[in-house]
Amino acid sequence: MPSLLRRVILTFFIALSLCGCSSKEEGAPSGRQQQAAATYQGYRFGGDAVLDLGSQPITLPEAAVAELLTRDKTLEERLAMAGMELRVHPFFKGRDIAGYLATKQLDGGIFADMPTLTALATGNFVVVAQLKQGFASIISKRPMLVRDLKGRRVATGIGSAAHFALLSALESEGLSERDIKLVPMEVSEMAQALDNESIDAFSAWEPTPTIALAQHPEWHLINKGISYGFLCLRREFVAQHPEQVRELAASVARAWMWMRLPGHLDQVSGWTIATAGRFQGTALPLTAPQVSGLVRNDLLNIPAAPRISPALLSEEGLLYRKFIFLKQAGKIPQTTPWSRIRDSFDNEMLRKVMAEGERFALQRFDYRSSDPSDGAK
Repeated sequence: MPSLLRRVILTFFIALSLCGCSSKEEGAPSGRQQQAAATYQGYRFGGDAVLDLGSQPITLPEAAVAELLTRDKTLEERLAMAGMELRVHPFFKGRDIAGYLATKQLDGGIFADMPTLTALATGNFVVVAQLKQGFASIISKRPMLVRDLKGRRVATGIGSAAHFALLSALESEGLSERDIKLVPMEVSEMAQALDNESIDAFSAWEPTPTIALAQHPEWHLINKGISYGFLCLRREFVAQHPEQVRELAASVARAWMWMRLPGHLDQVSGWTIATAGRFQGTALPLTAPQVSGLVRNDLLNIPAAPRISPALLSEEGLLYRKFIFLKQAGKIPQTTPWSRIRDSFDNEMLRKVMAEGERFALQRFDYRSSDPSDGAK
């Protein structure tokens, strides 16, 4: 299929297929969905000489890592030696990134655990880094406990980490999804819906809960559940360009090291806020210290990260439970074995790269400081 036609078809599909997760009437794309379709249609994807990577500027802390990848002149120079360049394309949703990965227009993507698991179950991908161990949170307008959600209207993104966190919280109180009035909704609409009382609570991933509580200090955090974020690449691309993939992994490690140095985290937080604002067309209502806190807590303070811990892939672990949840929700084929997921995580690549710090120039920090970012294509 010609690339232009494929892009048009995929853009049309995204505009329509995402309606099922919106609070709007089925068949009527929301403003965010229409904005996404128009934005993606203008993207330019490369060939063998380009590493096309999808990111989410409005999702933290992953957005801070993507911001540094676009600004990493060391990575740019080392890829150029092999005749390759990196292009980072911003997306509104991990599901959108997965769609472009499936059509091979993207070579990789940075997204959360649920779209990662779905991609691994239905395609041929490799996960090379962990970029988040954060939280999805349940927020209410009035003080209440999880058990008080019974019979109430609760919004979430169906099949998301926030949906899983909500169900886990209900289960801990002997409740199920049938005991609440579940409202499928875009994460961008949740705070407004809670404010006008069309819902009683919502479950969402960061930074939506932090933004909501910053704007409404009188609102309440009911419960939190862990969510993960990963860097995922097409296995075919990894096999064809192993050294360039290692350079990308080295850039992730370099970003992690650089952010831990004094003053740098606030600097990248400011860049990340600016990029998110330009992408969505409205200012991200967070301060640099608030973004820094999310990046510090959900990435820099996580043991082993950005390397992938083997413990994460245990059948006793949370990721396995999410895998089973997606099977039950019909998002992953019932016949998919856990071994397919487990074997798609490369536990060794980042470990080996970080063990060869001099070879991969891990201490060579050289980031563009202009604003807007001239690293983003």
